[in-house]
Amino acid sequence: MKILNSIQWKNSGPVCQDCACFQNDPAVVENAYHGLTIMSSGFASVRDRDGFCNFHKLYLSARDSCPQFAPCNAGLKEFTGKD
Repeated sequence: MKILNSIQWKNSGPVCQDCACFQNDPAVVENAYHGLTIMSSGFASVRDRDGFCNFHKLYLSARDSCPQFAPCNAGLKEFTGKD
């Protein structure tokens, strides 16, 4: 699991919630995990600020970090090639 090895738990750098790749909109979480609404909802309070990383394609804590961090104001151009 090389992807999981790149994730740094316990906030050892810039955090995911400030990354351009991180989406914590409940609708995005529900769309990424079809069937989630059968048992719960992306709007659940236990989700806190957690969300979906578009770079790693994983559900992560907003407090995690990784080497691919891209500040929100930088946009996704370097990952997608688009403005």
